[in-house]
Amino acid sequence: MEKLYGKLNMSWMKTLLFAVITGIYTGAVMLVPALENTSFQDIGVMVECWLIFAVIIVVNCNSGWEASLKCFVFFLISQPLVYLVQIAIGYLDFSMALGFYKYWFIWTLLTLPGGYIAFFCKKQNALGAVVLGLGNSILAMMGVYYVLSVMNDFPHHILSVFVCFAGIAVQTLYIQKKTKNRIITFSTIIVVMLVLGVFLKLTGRIII
Repeated sequence: MEKLYGKLNMSWMKTLLFAVITGIYTGAVMLVPALENTSFQDIGVMVECWLIFAVIIVVNCNSGWEASLKCFVFFLISQPLVYLVQIAIGYLDFSMALGFYKYWFIWTLLTLPGGYIAFFCKKQNALGAVVLGLGNSILAMMGVYYVLSVMNDFPHHILSVFVCFAGIAVQTLYIQKKTKNRIITFSTIIVVMLVLGVFLKLTGRIII
């Protein structure tokens, strides 16, 4: 894990290969009827795995601009491949695939500023800890979503719960090396989740 989060030589060739493998794998998994509404197909619908992939890329870059461009290219290649695989098999037609891809194209564009900002999560200071905490907050939100899904339809999506919360723990422990920074990261997650909970409560979207 220590090598994965900061000691890989994430060259352009490896980034492109990573994009191709994840894109084809995701497209193939979406073709298996037995995996419908399970954690295995969540990778083709939700963002948690892709966020983890993006973090692996950025922490192995040497600058914010490199992280930004490599994240963008990774998504620009991998996401269309997900739908091209499904089109090639006849599972989706072009118009359906385009409709789904519009959502992921927005995420692809967001990787340009997102990758640059996320690069600072590897800095061993308070700023790095906060940036990592903000990114991990997305995983925490997804984790809560999956917990509710499991409660309503056990055991579907239980693996995704593990991916989200294990991702938070692993990324915090292996990216931030100092205990005080790890505390800041976890504290940031808690604050974000509390603020989100209050916002949803005030807007009447949840009942606590």
